[in-house]
Formats: sequence, structure tokens, C-alpha cells
Amino acid sequence: MTDHATSQSPANSAPLGSSHARMSDGNEVEGGDEIELGALFQALKEGWRLPVLLGGIAASLAVVVVLLSKPVFDASGSLYLGSAEKSQSASSGALSGFSLLSGLMQGSSMATQVDIVRSRSFVEQAILDSGINAEVWKAGERPGVRFWYWLLGGHSLSIYAPPSTALHAVLADVTAPDLVKKKLTIHFSTAGRYQITKGKQVVLQGQLGQPAVGPGIRLELRAVNPQYVPQAQAIYRLRVQTPLSVFDSMTRTGTLGVNQLGGNSGGTAKTTYIVGVNYRDTDPVAAQQFVQALMHTYLAKTHSWATGQAGATYDYLSAQMHKIRTALSAADTRLAQYQAQSGVIAVSAGAQALIKQEAEYETQRSQFKLQLYSLQQLSRQISTPNAQINPYILSSIHDPVLDKLSGRLAAAQTKLSSLEKLYTPAAPQVVQIRAEIQSIQSATSNLISNQEKTAQQQLQSLDTLISQYQGKMGKFPQAELKVISLTRSSEVLGKLYMFLLQKQEEAAIHKASTITKNRILDTALVHDKPVTPKAKEDVILFGLLGVFLGLGLVLGRFLLHPGFRSDEELRRHYPFLPLYGLLPVNGDISLTKSGGFQLPEPRSGFGEAIRLLRSNLYLASAQGQGQILMVSSAAPADGKSTVSYQLAAALAQDGKKILVIDADLRKPHIHAVFRIAQEPGLAGILAGRHSWQESVRPIKEPNMDLITAGNIPPNPSEYIGTDHFAQMLTEMRPLYDYILLDTPPFPMVGDGLILGRQVDRIITIVRVNGTPRKAYKEHLQGLMSLEKPLGLIINGIRVNATYGYGYGYHYGEQKTATKGWRRMLRGWLQKLWG
Repeated sequence: MTDHATSQSPANSAPLGSSHARMSDGNEVEGGDEIELGALFQALKEGWRLPVLLGGIAASLAVVVVLLSKPVFDASGSLYLGSAEKSQSASSGALSGFSLLSGLMQGSSMATQVDIVRSRSFVEQAILDSGINAEVWKAGERPGVRFWYWLLGGHSLSIYAPPSTALHAVLADVTAPDLVKKKLTIHFSTAGRYQITKGKQVVLQGQLGQPAVGPGIRLELRAVNPQYVPQAQAIYRLRVQTPLSVFDSMTRTGTLGVNQLGGNSGGTAKTTYIVGVNYRDTDPVAAQQFVQALMHTYLAKTHSWATGQAGATYDYLSAQMHKIRTALSAADTRLAQYQAQSGVIAVSAGAQALIKQEAEYETQRSQFKLQLYSLQQLSRQISTPNAQINPYILSSIHDPVLDKLSGRLAAAQTKLSSLEKLYTPAAPQVVQIRAEIQSIQSATSNLISNQEKTAQQQLQSLDTLISQYQGKMGKFPQAELKVISLTRSSEVLGKLYMFLLQKQEEAAIHKASTITKNRILDTALVHDKPVTPKAKEDVILFGLLGVFLGLGLVLGRFLLHPGFRSDEELRRHYPFLPLYGLLPVNGDISLTKSGGFQLPEPRSGFGEAIRLLRSNLYLASAQGQGQILMVSSAAPADGKSTVSYQLAAALAQDGKKILVIDADLRKPHIHAVFRIAQEPGLAGILAGRHSWQESVRPIKEPNMDLITAGNIPPNPSEYIGTDHFAQMLTEMRPLYDYILLDTPPFPMVGDGLILGRQVDRIITIVRVNGTPRKAYKEHLQGLMSLEKPLGLIINGIRVNATYGYGYGYHYGEQKTATKGWRRMLRGWLQKLWG
């Protein structure tokens, strides 16, 4: 007891006179808003049940949500873009004649190809081909598998296999707003014929396996099993979304992924020409079909683009050859007929030379017309942003200046592609290179325009020469002139036909070389495990979130609590108050009507604290009899009455003559705690109905006297403020060593100021995490105005947090076995939390 008495002795506290001076202006010591880690940890330790409870609830809810959710599967495939690799190799400069193509085809880089694969037109076409925007199910059966069913199904994708009676809708689209996402009904009749209705309105009629078009809706209904035909009167349900809405959903949720797959060789990043395609859906079969459809759509479209560009010139030459072949056949027939009729078989050597020269001019004329056609095509293509350029047209134009411009353009566009990955579009480097590209494109367009003018001038010159030669041939004799004309037509058309035939063969070779080398590298495959939900991770995550939420609530309650968080905080606020005692939390000591008054166990922490409080009171009190003590607090639940009765019992056990007066005339309860009659009591004494000697109730265990409050009067303050009350205390003083007044809370009730004038010492009770700071400040200011000696008792401290040695151990013999499972559980938890 010596160590404890020294640590809490009033001798180590500030003198009482100084406390009067310090509180005279109503101020307290600053710095009390600091957060104490010890108090914080203690609050978390005490409130551990809330985080555990919320964590358990969150984890349980997560289990329910996971089991009821639909698992989402990932289907993936990959494309090999051989054409892009070939284009990249060509752009390095193997053939100078194709350098312009390399420059203008930078839009076909891998980044552009990835954008093309996930473009709206490609994705919408794949949606139509795969039918993922249309749901068809048999009446009474709703598609969709929950996660719990997938678990019970052995984690197998076979549970998603469509039944033999399933139907599938492809190429489905709706334009009528009242049909979008609406549940429609399919009524089958005989031989696979059906009607689709909305309510009683027929919106579409069709035949199974054939496209059907109606007002505002179109689709092709197919059976999953080709041999299956629904019976008459069979009913199915249908719901259709627009391809655009499905595409928007993919973009918004990120369920569709198209990315270039990177490679690594010897620790160095390697450029690959492989594009990965993946899609997530609750139906793994639909996801697989969509990925496969998207890859096939890309191959079909790019192949169509490549062959279509290369075939443009081929088709033009074929049309010209057909005309010339027809004209040549007619000219040969007319020449043979005329020769047979006229007998003129051949023409003179001079006429033959003129015919041959004119045929050469006609051939040159056709060549320039073809060049002009190519220049006009190229001019239109260059003026279109990101247009695909016909390589054959470029190869037919031989101009070194054009080759040089194309090389510069290719280098500039390659540099722009690199800069766009590092800088924003507004960066000076990007703006500069874009300006350079525009300058090169402008120069290229001007060059092509000049070549068009040159070709037109050459055509005009050839037309003049041909006209001159035709004039010369008009000077020959009339009989020979007819043969010359027919021979000239046959000769010229023959040479033109041979020239165009040669050009057509060149175009055919180029068309064959433009067949795309893109291939499907990996066909669509569905992973057997769903990507969501991730059961273990989700349950753990939500459990942790619940725990953190509980910790946050405990921390928030700690930070926002209006009371003192610890005894250290209280002593920092009011270091001038003499500290009489620190009372630990004790769940076994309570003042209830059912439990009554009970003494603490002698070797318990609370019992030691009460005895230490008694020793400090002896040190602080003056020698002699008749010490009158008023026990007060700022709030009702601070433990004022408990401390009063326990302190009185401890003094009585030490041989002191003790009287306890219940001076709380507003809410008395000493009679209920000690199970004695309420009357006669203090109210009756002050009213003159009884003497105080008649009202004293002796208590054998412990050996002390009590005076109850009596019946509650209508005006308690007037009763205790009478001279009768002061006279009563004067008469009692010689008969008792200590008289304890249990008073109502102040400043909630002003009785404490009236009673405080009649006592020798005031003991103020503060409960940690209970007494509000503001209320206690007002409480202390009022009591200090009485200029009475004050003593502080801090109630409700945690033993292990502050005085682990003083209250955490028991001396002497071991404690007896704990009483009941609650004691055992509490002890185990105390060991667990340290």
C-alpha cells in the first residue's frame, strides 16, 4: 500500500490554495485535445465486439450475394496479323516504288488494327452473327445459372450446354422502340412456321432456319440441333436488344478486350503481330461464339478491303477489254466481207505504214488514258483521310519525286506514331510533326495534280497526231480507202487489245498478291473457372470491410466522445486538483434494486483502490472528529453514490464511526440499495416530522449509520437551504468521525452549491469516457467558488492501461475458482488482448 499511497497522495498534488487561483478565471490548462495512443488502444480493445460483429455480418452477406450471383466467364482467342507484319517490313524500304504506299498505310499499324477490331461496325456485326443480343428460352424455363448451382454442378461448363430443344436467334435487330428489351412470345405451328407476338399483336412471321423481316424487327431463328423442329403449339420467349446498346454496354463495362500481345526475348521487349480478343459474359457458350464471330468478321472485312482495292483496276481493264474485243471482232468481220466482195486483198506499202503508225499512237493514247485514270483515282484516295491506297495504281506511276515525298511521309508518320505514345496531342513536338505531314501531303497532292495536267496535254497532242494521219489516209483511191479504213480499225484495235491484256495480267498478279495473310491463331476458348465472383476473395474482402467499418465506428465514437478519454487527459486538464484515488472498472460492484449493496472482494483491484482512497483521505483530512464530506459529480452516471457507499464502508471497516446521508431529494435510492424503508428520512427531518436521531438506520455489515432521503418533497432546494439542516449537521458532528453527503449532480441541479457551504471537504467524481468535459468544467467552476478543499476521484479507469502493477495482481494465496463461464470467458479474453 505504501507505493500506491505515494503515487496518489495529495501531498504530491498542487496545494489547494493554488487550485483556487488557477480556477478563479474559469480557465483550464491547454493541451487536453491530444489523442493518447493508450486510450485509443483501450477503446479499440473494449469495442472489439463491434468490428467482429460487422465483419461477420458483412462476410455472411457476401456469402449470400456470391451464391445468388451469376458467374461470369471469360472467352478468349487470338489473331495473327500477317498483313501488318508484311506492311511493316515493306515500309523499311525494300521497294522504292511502293514507298508512298508505306507512308500512306501507316494507319494499318498494330495500334490501328486493334482499334479496327474493336470498332463499332465490327463489333456490331459480330453481335448480329453470334446472336448475343437476343435471348430465346422455352416458356416456363428462364436462362441463367447461379453460382451455387455451378458449385453443386461440380464446377463444370457442361451445365451450360443448351438442351436439344433450344433455339438460337442470329442477325436479330429491332428498330421499333416498343419492342426493345421487351419479352415477346414465339408461337409455333406446323413444319417450323412461327409467329412472334407482343401481347395479342403479331409483330413477325417466319420459318425456322430462314431470315424473317417484319415491321421494326428482323431475325433468323435457328435450332441448336439442326434435326429439331418444335412441335405445333410449342411456345418460346424472346427478348432482343439493339446491337448498338450491347456495344455501348461492352464499352461502358469493359467486358470486351482487344489488345496487342507483347513478347519478350532475352529480357528485351519484342514487337509481336498477335492480337488477343477476350469477352466476358454470364453465358460461356455465348461468350465463345461472340469471340469467334468477331475474329471471323475481322478476317472477312480485311480480306474484302484488300481484294476490293486491288480489283478496282482489274475490273476497269476488263470492262475496256470487253469493249475493244467486241469492236475488234466486228472490224475483222467487216474487213473480210469487204475483201471478199471487192477483190482488194491488200493495201499499198505507204498505206500500211500509215496504219501501223496510227496504231502506235492509239496504243500510246490508251496508255496515257490509263495513267490519267490512275492519277485521278490516286488523287481521290489521297484526299480521303485514312483511306486505303491501291498499290497497283502506285506501281503504275513512275516518278522519282513522288518516291522521295513518299519516303519522307513514311518517316514522318512513323515518328508521329512514336510521339503520340509519349505526349498529348497539344504537345509542341506532336503539333510540329503533324504540320510537317500536312506539308508533305500537300506537296504530294500538287505533284499528282501537275501530272494529271501533263497526261491531259499528252492526250490532246496524240489526238492531234491521229487526226493528221487520218487526213493523210483520205488521199488514197476510193477503192483502196475502204480497205485501208477497215484494216486500220482492225490493226489499232488489235494493238489496244494486246496492250490492255498485258495490263490486265499485271493487275491480276497484284490482286492475287493482296490476299490477306491474317489468320486466327487461337480459336475462342472459355476458361472453366469464372472470373467473377471470386468467392474467397469477396468474402474475405467484405469481411475486412466490415471489420474496418466497425473499427471506424469505434474510432469515431472515441474521437467524438464528449467525455474524458483517460485519466491522463483529465489530469492534464486539471493538474492542480489533488488526486484522492483511481477506481478501476468493476462489473461486480453495482447499485441495483435487485442486487443491493455488496462489498468488493478484499483482494480485488477495486477493493485495493477503495482502501487506497481511504488512506489518501486520511492524509488529506485534518485530525479530529466530525469531518463532513460532500460527494458530488457533474453527471448522473459518474458513480457518485457507489463511491460514497463503498468509501463509507471502507472507513467503517477501519473502525471509524460513519454516517451516510442521502441528500439527493430528487432521485433518492439509498433505501433501495440497502433495502430499508424510505421513511423516516431527511425530508421528514427538515420538515419537522421527525428528529434526525429517529431517522438514523444502523447497518450491521458494514458497521455504519444511514439516513435516507425520505419522501420526495415538492421543493427540495428550499428544504436543504434551511437553518434546520445546518443545525442538524452541527449536532451530528461530535458523534461521528465522518459524515458523507450523497448529493445530486451539479450543475444539473443547484443543490450542490447550497450543501457545499455546510461541509468541510468536497470530493468530486469523474468517470473516464462518461463525464462530459464541458459539464465538468462548469461543475468545477461552481464548486471552486465555495472555496472549500477539493479532492478528485477518477472512476472507471482500465487497470491494465494505467496501473497494471497496482491493480492487476493479487497478493497472498491464489484466488478461488472463478464463478461461472462468464468469469472464465472474461479471463480468457483478457489474456488474449494482453
